Amino acid sequence: MRTTSLNQPGITLRPRPSTVTLYYVINLLNIIHNGFYATLGFIVLLLSACTHMPQIQPADADRQSRIEACCQSHFLQGRWQLVHTINARLHGGRQATLTGVIVLSTADASIHCVLMTLEGFVLFEAVDHGRVSVRRAFGPFGNDNFAKGVMDDIRFLFFEPEDGIVAAGKFEDNTDGCRYQAPQNRTVDLVELADGGWRMRQYDQFGYPLRTMTADAANHSGVSPRLILEAGGRNAYRLSMTLVEAIQLQ
Repeated sequence: MRTTSLNQPGITLRPRPSTVTLYYVINLLNIIHNGFYATLGFIVLLLSACTHMPQIQPADADRQSRIEACCQSHFLQGRWQLVHTINARLHGGRQATLTGVIVLSTADASIHCVLMTLEGFVLFEAVDHGRVSVRRAFGPFGNDNFAKGVMDDIRFLFFEPEDGIVAAGKFEDNTDGCRYQAPQNRTVDLVELADGGWRMRQYDQFGYPLRTMTADAANHSGVSPRLILEAGGRNAYRLSMTLVEAIQLQ
């Protein structure tokens, strides 16, 4: 079978998925198109596990510096290519498994994202250099809100919030961590976990949680081998992302 290169190392796209797989993915994504991603990042309701933004007790100067350095260490620096197997679970119990390829750069805050079936059929490709531009989109992936939602998720997962740390210390549950100010009047809390992993939660301007990410402890490359991204509300979703490959690019 002929293959088409994505012009990135280690990635090959195959243009013909099975009919059953493609039908299943299209059906699932039509559900997304009809009410999920159109509101992603704007009107996600409360997560069932959390009803408010917790208080943080600032640490003394020496301890604050150590906590801030630890928080910042969880974010990649430079230019990276990340490949994940993504298991998506949506409201109603529907599931699908996709491959996600991300090329990101912290130098210019750029993102190049490709989503495809496991057989390699490209469903969605877009870039974000301060403005989202969709290069390829299959069916419901062509929705502008879908593209924006994907980029918002990627920025939440992998980019340190650009407005910086506003507090570092101990949260109400006795965990150490940092509070960041983020664009659109949002707040992001990063909490250190006992097993070496970390958790981030994003809140809107009213203190209601929008997204939560839990990461396993980083591997030798400084990249977490498994991420779980969750959002609650009427159209809740959960993405379990298993790292396949992480390459630091020049």
